[in-house]
Amino acid sequence: MKAKLSLLCAALACSGAALAQGSSVALYGVMDVGISVDQGGAAGSATRVTSGMATQSRWGFRGAEELGGGLAAFFVIEGGIHADKGDSTQNNTLFGRTSIVGLRGKFGAVSVGLQDTPLFTVLNVVADPLRNGVIRSNNLMAPAGFRAANSVLYRSPVFDGFSTALMLAAGEAPGNAAAGRALGGSLDFSRGPLNASIAFHRKNNDSATVSGRGLARNLLLAANYQFAAFRGHAAYEVNRGPNSAPINNGAAVFGGAPPVPSTDSRDLLLAASIPLGASTVVLTCVHADDRTVHDQDATQLGVAYMYAFSKRTDVYTSYGGIRNRNGAVYTEGNSEEPGLGNRQFALGLRHRF
Repeated sequence: MKAKLSLLCAALACSGAALAQGSSVALYGVMDVGISVDQGGAAGSATRVTSGMATQSRWGFRGAEELGGGLAAFFVIEGGIHADKGDSTQNNTLFGRTSIVGLRGKFGAVSVGLQDTPLFTVLNVVADPLRNGVIRSNNLMAPAGFRAANSVLYRSPVFDGFSTALMLAAGEAPGNAAAGRALGGSLDFSRGPLNASIAFHRKNNDSATVSGRGLARNLLLAANYQFAAFRGHAAYEVNRGPNSAPINNGAAVFGGAPPVPSTDSRDLLLAASIPLGASTVVLTCVHADDRTVHDQDATQLGVAYMYAFSKRTDVYTSYGGIRNRNGAVYTEGNSEEPGLGNRQFALGLRHRF
């Protein structure tokens, strides 16, 4: 027994020495749980304990190893958690949010696996001050690509404030390399009070057995600017083709037939984030303009308030509502769920670790 313990201690010591020589692994995550009240649906109001409204509850590991000459290997594996029930999100996958390995150096960074698309990153980081949490922008601005499996992503270094990202996601359909394939990218600028980006995403709708479905195309322009008393956000998105603007909730929440997504639409986001000491107030407006014959437009208005106890822990509350026109059926959701009606109140506690 003493010999086994000695061997174990020696192995742990060697492992610690290896990490000290330039390797690191960290556990991180977010636990976010609160109460949501949904109204406006055909089934009536619903009050629920809900996970991940402001930030989807998650856990993950990330690590890196310095390889010398400025080159490093890195990995990230991250999974979503239904904190109110304890099971996994993303169709009950273990690491359904991110699963990548890559290399970074003076040339930038290349990562391979399951990861956010450049367009979704711009929507979260540049356009939406609530980062698609409560009163999320993608209730109305739901592009064709949020995350891409089987993808290769390159991010350049920053040159005079400019950087770029380019992604290729393989469809992996036997006999048809184009089926299911996606291509996306962004051009980003950040200097002083200004952050601005233009991003695109194109996905082939064909499958291994069905062809001729066409392309889903999204183009997003986004910027935010720090004024004296607040940060202003603006974004404009153009969506064309089948599956270019999926409905955030495919159920017939308001009664009648299931919703039909637009194949030609424009989205506009305007928002302001106002810091007040430990508090932050966010005002947001999103408008979806359906250019098809159905003309099913919608406008979302909302306000959110957050109070930070520390850098890691805060409480939040929000209220958002959607006005649907001409039979549109957009629902008021949050980072975790699509919502059960056209209005939602949220109150929650969020802790980062």
